Amino acid sequence: MNYQFSIPSLPETPKCSPNQLIQLASNLPDATISIPSVDKILEAIEQGKADQVSKLDWVYCIHAKTQWDQQNIDRSRKTSATIWKVAIYNSWLQHQLLWRLALYYSGHQEQVLAKSLAESFDIFAHSDLVSHLLPVQIIRAFRSTQAGIELAKIACEQRINQTEFINKIREYLPVWIPLFSKFIEDIIPYFTTIRSPSQQQVRWLLSCLDEMSESQQIKAVNHLLTNVSNDIASNHSLLVDWLRHNYRNGENWYKLSDPARRRLREWIGGINYGDFQKLVNLILNKLDLENFESNRLCSRRDFWANYSNRFERLRILLPKTSQIAIGYKIEGDVDLLEDDGSDPTEVCIFDFGEWFVVEFFRGRGSETRLFPKNSRNEQILFGESTLSVKRIRCLGGDRHDHVYLWQVFSHTWLADKGILPNLDTQPPRNPTVDQLQEREHKFEPWQREIERLEREAKAYV
Repeated sequence: MNYQFSIPSLPETPKCSPNQLIQLASNLPDATISIPSVDKILEAIEQGKADQVSKLDWVYCIHAKTQWDQQNIDRSRKTSATIWKVAIYNSWLQHQLLWRLALYYSGHQEQVLAKSLAESFDIFAHSDLVSHLLPVQIIRAFRSTQAGIELAKIACEQRINQTEFINKIREYLPVWIPLFSKFIEDIIPYFTTIRSPSQQQVRWLLSCLDEMSESQQIKAVNHLLTNVSNDIASNHSLLVDWLRHNYRNGENWYKLSDPARRRLREWIGGINYGDFQKLVNLILNKLDLENFESNRLCSRRDFWANYSNRFERLRILLPKTSQIAIGYKIEGDVDLLEDDGSDPTEVCIFDFGEWFVVEFFRGRGSETRLFPKNSRNEQILFGESTLSVKRIRCLGGDRHDHVYLWQVFSHTWLADKGILPNLDTQPPRNPTVDQLQEREHKFEPWQREIERLEREAKAYV
C-alpha cells in the first residue's frame, strides 16, 4: 500500500531591514556598563560603604585579588584583612570566602583564593562573633598539620559521625574534597588521645565504627585495642560489649592481630571479673557474715583476680535474702537462685572458653565445680532461668574444695584443664610436709560432707 503525504506550506520569512534595527537602537536610552575593579571596591569599604558593594562586585574582587596583589604587594595583606573584617558582618561574603578557603587548603591554592586572603583568615576567625561557627572551626582544622585529627575532634565535640558531619556542613563547605572523606581514619587515633573519655564520647566512637567499611573498621579496632588502656575499657562496658559482639566470635576474630586479640580477652575478662569482685565486696559489706565466711570470700576474690583475663562471661545467682540486700546494685547477668532447702549461698558461673566454672560462695560444701563447655551444659548453666544449688550439684562435673591450701591445689587443678592464670601471676609456693598433713586432716571431713550433699541433690532432683 502506498501512502502519500502532502508537504505543509510554511509562512514566508519576514524581511527585516537593517535600517529599521538602527532606528530602533537609536531610540533606546543611554546605558553605561560599570566594570568593577578591586580599587573601587576597596575604596567603598574605606569610605564605610561596604553594604553598597554588590554580590557581583564581591565575586569579581575575590577572583581578581591575586592579580591585584601582585601589582600592590605592599597593600595586599592589609586590604585582605579589611575584606575579612567586612565578612564578619556579611554572611553571604563569609560563605564565599570560607568555601574558597576550604578549596585553597585542599590543594587548589591561588586558583580559588589569593594567598593574602588565606593568610589573613585569623583576623576573621578570632572574632567572638564568628569563632564558634562550625565552618570556621573546620577551616582552622584544615590549617593544622594534623587536619584529620582536628576534624575528628570537632566531630566528637559535636557528637556526630562522619555522615552526620558532612550533612551538617554541606551547605557551607565543599564536602567532596578529600579531607572530608579521609578524616574517618583519624577517629581512633584521636580517641586514643582522650585520657578519661565520657560515656557520650564512647557512644560517639561506636557510632563512627558502625558506619565504617569492613576494612576501615578492622584497622580501627586493631588500633583501638592496642592503644587504649585497660582502665578505660574497665570503665566502659558499653565499648567492651560492642567489641565482644562484633569481634569475639566469627571470622572478624581472626582478622585481628595477635596483640589485639590478647587485649580483647583482657578487656572482656576485666569487665566480668569486675562484676564478680563487686559482688564479693557487696556481700562483705551488706550481709552479716561470720569471720570465717568473710575470710573465705576475700580469698576467693583474690584467687580469681589471677584469672581475670580468662572471664568470657559471668552469670550471678543470688538467694532471695541476698537479692533483697544487694541485688539492685549488681550489674550484668543476675538471676534469683531457687530455694531448694540448701544452705544460703551466692553462686557465680564463669565461662572460661572451653570450660564452665561454678563457684559456691558459702554454706556447707562451698565448692568449685568444673564442667566441659558443651551445648547441654551451656543451655542449663547460662540458659535456664531457674537454677538451684541442688540442680547444679546434680550435674556432677569435677569438684574442688576450699579447705586449707586450696589455692595451691586449685591452681594445679585448673592448669590440668588448660585454664591458666594471667601472664603476670606469680606461681604459688610449694607447701611444706607439715602443711600437707594439715590439709589432709581438714580435707577428709569436707570430702564426706560433699558426698552427702551430692546424694541429697540427686534425691531432690
